[in-house]
Amino acid sequence: MDLETYKKSWGNQQVENTSVDIYKMSRSKSSSIVKWIFIIGVLELIFWTSLNFMVPQKYLEFYKDFKVMELIKVSTYVHYVVILVFLVLFYKNYNSISITDNTRRLMNRILSVRKTVKYYVYYNLGGIVLSNAVLIFILLGQPKDLIKAMNADGLNMEANEVITIFIVTSVIMVLVMLTIIWLFYRFTYGRLLKKLNKNYKELDNLENLN
Repeated sequence: MDLETYKKSWGNQQVENTSVDIYKMSRSKSSSIVKWIFIIGVLELIFWTSLNFMVPQKYLEFYKDFKVMELIKVSTYVHYVVILVFLVLFYKNYNSISITDNTRRLMNRILSVRKTVKYYVYYNLGGIVLSNAVLIFILLGQPKDLIKAMNADGLNMEANEVITIFIVTSVIMVLVMLTIIWLFYRFTYGRLLKKLNKNYKELDNLENLN
């Protein structure tokens, strides 16, 4: 083998070794990120489940008067089932990334993770809006009971005034809840997805070199 051929072979070997190192590092970082996405999802489920047991009885009594407790229970169970499905998907994504041995497949797994997390966030935010909108609509459909419940202290408020206060208060509460949860998701999942996107770009550059 002449010197030029040797140099070329050595250079190719260096590029190949560098590519392998970059791939291994990106896979390791991606696997760690997806693991944290799964852990945060589990902690979030535990938090909301615990919070349900701490709801004041007075708050529940308000909804019992409107006979919507069964609807709330059913929607809560459905919500938990959907969240568990997402957690299973997060775990499957973590497993698949951990054992992936191909750059293109790893990139596809990363795209899949990003898509799953975005659907998870959209579901939770959309679920808050939809569930509260349905609940408000049902309560407004029983105006006499709503006025009686809202004016329990006998403040002699007009019916229209009570309804207006209820609507405004409900909308403000939903907006505050949405803002808090959106900020939480942006701080947690948003940061993790940015890191995952950075790994994707590194792998894309690596794929273009090969």
